[in-house]
Amino acid sequence: MKHSIQWGIWIALALVLFLLASSCSHTQKVHDTQGKEIELEVDSRDTVTINGTRQTIYLAGASRDNPVLLWLDGGPGGSEVGWVRPYLGPLHEHFTIVCWDQRGTAASFAAGRDGLSVQQFTDDVIELSKILATRFNQEKIFLLGHSWGSVIGLMAAQQEPQLFHAYIGAAQQINSVENDSIGYEMILDGARAAGDAKTLKTMEKLGYPPYVKRLSDGTEVPDGDAYYQVLSRLYHYSPSAPADANYRSEKMFLAPEHTFFDRINLIRGVIRGVKQVYPLLSDLDFERDVTELECPLFIVNGRYDMSCVATISERWYNQVEAPVKDLLWLERSGHNAVYSEVDEFMRYMVETVRPVVDRKPSDFDGDLDDFQI
Repeated sequence: MKHSIQWGIWIALALVLFLLASSCSHTQKVHDTQGKEIELEVDSRDTVTINGTRQTIYLAGASRDNPVLLWLDGGPGGSEVGWVRPYLGPLHEHFTIVCWDQRGTAASFAAGRDGLSVQQFTDDVIELSKILATRFNQEKIFLLGHSWGSVIGLMAAQQEPQLFHAYIGAAQQINSVENDSIGYEMILDGARAAGDAKTLKTMEKLGYPPYVKRLSDGTEVPDGDAYYQVLSRLYHYSPSAPADANYRSEKMFLAPEHTFFDRINLIRGVIRGVKQVYPLLSDLDFERDVTELECPLFIVNGRYDMSCVATISERWYNQVEAPVKDLLWLERSGHNAVYSEVDEFMRYMVETVRPVVDRKPSDFDGDLDDFQI
């Protein structure tokens, strides 16, 4: 018994040493559609001051003259630099792509001490967008929000539309109560079908969202633990999409841009994000609050997406007014469609989205036919 414990300790130490040895951070190479390495004129990991906090960004692009695309990660608390570079390498020939560890996660974990309100995240998006526009001497940049990033991205585009060539919502979150209720029912149905009595009991005890708890002084606050119980089971019971095989989620946690401690803080950030930040969205309703956008709008939906329910974002898209708008359906994908149907997504970004740089939205009267290049 003692011998087994000693071996266990040595194995654990060896694993820690391996992770430490493999975590000397460096920027990842990107490749074109033929697998050839792209020569990058922009390639760096930088620490910048955003609204009084130190946060980390990752920049990569073939030419400084290309338009900047600020990529807002999902989560809350996620970091997608480990997905963007390997899956979307060819896109770096057309944009300078800026990935960003938002406050409270990975390399920017310490910035979360200053607060984690939704408006603080949104203010950070706006401030970083201004920093990037100045740095690259560009009047505007592109803004893309994925999942949670689509919440703060849309809010930033609504509040400061003049900063952006266009806003692109990928797996756009529109509201929480209806969205999470659909997810809750999906978990219930899946648990019943699978005979998962433990999950079924947990879900029935929780009931439908929104979730609140009462403190000792009688104050009601969002119940982060309840949201965690639901969201941690959501992916398992989501429908399997045909293109899912093209995508590996663990790459998020193995990004070479991150040190060992960044990776630990990424895990901590995701857990805290789900428990502390996501519950703050309980009153989110863009159908009520965003009926018009003053910059071009592009939505990218995965047909199988039940995390940010795609039919809800389609319904909002059909109602919202924008100078130019377009919706792309990726028919074989779920929540992470931009990483599983990469060829279709990148083609759309290059042929439909990027041309707005050179043309005024008023030239098209909402008709995208002339946008193709």
